[in-house]
Amino acid sequence: MIHERKSPRFIRSSRLLRHCAIGVLIAVCHAPLAFAQGGQTEVAKTKTANPPAAVKAPAAPAPAQKPVSPIGAGAAWKATPQQAAPAPVPAPVSASAPPGAPGQLSDNDLKIVTKVNDYFNNMTDLQGDFIQTDPDSKQRHGKFYFQRPGKARFDYAPPSALRVISDGRNLIIEDRNLNSSERYPLDMTPFKLLLSEKVDLAIDAHVVSVEEGPDMYILTVEEKGSPGSGRIRLFMNKADASLKEWIVTDAQGLDTRIEVSNLDTKKKLAGNLFIISAFGFDRDQ
Repeated sequence: MIHERKSPRFIRSSRLLRHCAIGVLIAVCHAPLAFAQGGQTEVAKTKTANPPAAVKAPAAPAPAQKPVSPIGAGAAWKATPQQAAPAPVPAPVSASAPPGAPGQLSDNDLKIVTKVNDYFNNMTDLQGDFIQTDPDSKQRHGKFYFQRPGKARFDYAPPSALRVISDGRNLIIEDRNLNSSERYPLDMTPFKLLLSEKVDLAIDAHVVSVEEGPDMYILTVEEKGSPGSGRIRLFMNKADASLKEWIVTDAQGLDTRIEVSNLDTKKKLAGNLFIISAFGFDRDQ
């Protein structure tokens, strides 16, 4: 059999046609895939980014802390029915109390209480310097004045603009920077026990504890019949039973310490030191 020989031109044309057909077939098959990939790419490009975090409104400024009275005052001194009842107060503690007699003050303790009573009962006018340490450890200082019965005044040194005055019936806390004042009945202060006309802590107060150190007596008292109320812890010089410092603890357990110095019981104080005006501020002295 005689085969016909094909010309090189025919062979090249056939190969070209086959390549074109294969190319068209690949293009047709690849188009949906490319379209799908392109769609995915487009979606990725237009995907919404995470929304920015909401801008928080500026926090409201914290309310200004109320000034603390050096002799206690207001609702903080006494527990209210809404407040949780504190742990029961232990019976009075005395290093000299005989064994088997808990809750009773010894004869020596009663002598110390009597010395403290006598100190306040024999004192009509008292003035001196003070350093006050608040529950937040902030310190202020100034001059103080007592006049029994019931009168007290604390003038704070600059930059503090506080002044605390008791006229025998009411206690007022003044803040001259804010031009504001707060008024409380004197009965809502623990120091009423020490500024009363006749001081008798064994009768009018609950004596929580009596301690005796090398150079001082420490007497802790609270209002009688008011469990959960605040306390006063008195530090008295042992030599003459004079006042050295005191700590007022309110119903929430917060302590305010007052240290006194340069005491003068001889000078008669002017009565107008303790006058409270109708607008809350006393007359300037």
